[in-house]
Amino acid sequence: MSGAGWNVVRCSACSTCHGHRGTGRICPHCGQKLQADAEIVTSVATAPELRIEVALANTPEELRETLRKRLLLNQKLFHHVEPLSFKGLAQVLLNSTDENGVLTVKSLQPVLTESGNLIDVDNLIEMAETQGLLVRLDAYRWQLLE
Repeated sequence: MSGAGWNVVRCSACSTCHGHRGTGRICPHCGQKLQADAEIVTSVATAPELRIEVALANTPEELRETLRKRLLLNQKLFHHVEPLSFKGLAQVLLNSTDENGVLTVKSLQPVLTESGNLIDVDNLIEMAETQGLLVRLDAYRWQLLE
């Protein structure tokens, strides 16, 4: 799988599954080098899904359905918010600007809340300024650089 997803990869040496963004190079369990064509058991989009699928892949088949139900029931115990990527940051900022590419805290807050990220608005603006995505126009307004 390419992009931002995750793969559940099975090591041919120890048969243990682990998660990786590609196929990986070394098994984290036994230390053996993985083949270029290592078995990809499944692919998922998020880290919480990966946690469940790795656990299921390493569980005997007769127990998987019971474990899946319990893991899904207890999903709230493992609340995870994906960090805001550079691409995601740019999109949040773009969605917060007016027709002139200017944004304010007031225009950014609802877009940030809707995106589901828990990052503070001031921290987000500081991060965007540091990464060269925003230029401060005055105390309350920023220009998005494209």
